[in-house]
Amino acid sequence: MRIAFFGGTFDPPHTGHLELARHILKQGKTDRILFVPACDPPHKLGQKISSFADRCAMLELLVADDPDIIISNIERRAALKPSYSVKILKLLEKEFPDDTLQLLIGGDSLEALHTWHKAKELVARYEIICYPRKGYEVDRESLLKHWTAKEINILLRTVLQMPFFDISSTSVRNNIKDKTVTKNIKTNILKYIKDKGLYL
Repeated sequence: MRIAFFGGTFDPPHTGHLELARHILKQGKTDRILFVPACDPPHKLGQKISSFADRCAMLELLVADDPDIIISNIERRAALKPSYSVKILKLLEKEFPDDTLQLLIGGDSLEALHTWHKAKELVARYEIICYPRKGYEVDRESLLKHWTAKEINILLRTVLQMPFFDISSTSVRNNIKDKTVTKNIKTNILKYIKDKGLYL
């Protein structure tokens, strides 16, 4: 079975995350999506984020009706600081020894992938599935600055052609804070947020 690692802060998880996962499953690019909320995301050190427990609880609500989308709390269990993707993926290999792990990232992350911890090892070891992000065009010319021709062929092989899900957790948080009606978050998650007093 192919399992696509989908890491992120998910603060909060929204319908864009869910529709993206469903679309990739429907395209047959993987067999299961594994949401992996970051415990200590290296790109957000020093920023205020909701507790790991709250973000996991909201993810559970998000994917409750989708058996092929699962959640892992491995980042909390591993207690890695900071939590680099390559380290988490290696730990997941032990949990899923009979499966093939993939890495699911957006076009913005692919553009900056060369800055990731042990980026070349990531590309050599795992299939990178890249979904489009508005404002980021993935092309060979831009990748040539940081990757070999062989690596570029690997990276471009799994760049998906699909709709943009132009929703961000930041905009959802702002809508909640401003008490603006948003259609980008499930009702049960919105209730959880209000009950917990998050983002207010």
